[in-house]
Amino acid sequence: MKRIPRPTGRTVAIFGIAVLASIAFAIIAREIRVASVDALDIRIEMDVHRWMDSKPGDVWAYTASFIGSNVVLIPLVGLLCWLALRRRHYEAAIVLVVDAAAVMLGNIALKHVFARERPHLFDKLAIPTDYSFPSGHSMSAVGVWGVIAAVLIKLYPRHRTAIIASVIPLILSIGLSRIYFGVQ
Repeated sequence: MKRIPRPTGRTVAIFGIAVLASIAFAIIAREIRVASVDALDIRIEMDVHRWMDSKPGDVWAYTASFIGSNVVLIPLVGLLCWLALRRRHYEAAIVLVVDAAAVMLGNIALKHVFARERPHLFDKLAIPTDYSFPSGHSMSAVGVWGVIAAVLIKLYPRHRTAIIASVIPLILSIGLSRIYFGVQ
């Protein structure tokens, strides 16, 4: 039986960052129930929409939202898992599957905990029927796309810079697209 290696300093640092991000989320989540936050959210969504409202803005936002959807993420996680297993990176495949499942199932549970109704600001997108907080797209963008990037770096370390340079704007675009559509 293969011995499980001790976590590296980098792994511990990444875990620490994840804990800090979770604490920040808890603080934001506590504040989300305040009515003034709804007014601030609406003002930000209106400003972002006005600033970017155009045909190219629509195409960008639809594309980013699609890439952040489970329709893309689930097959991509499966494909990347298969690739990791073929290259004998079993731990990467396990982390990817567990992370994707935790993010997606955790999002469903958290939506019911907070039960925050979606705003109805624009008609560019059919309003989803579930709750708005936390955003499934934004949560998956950070939680799943971040791990996808980590697995890709593990599989293709020479392309680390290109992977990071691609994933950061993608994550930001997915979250911003949901604000643009006014469905946060």
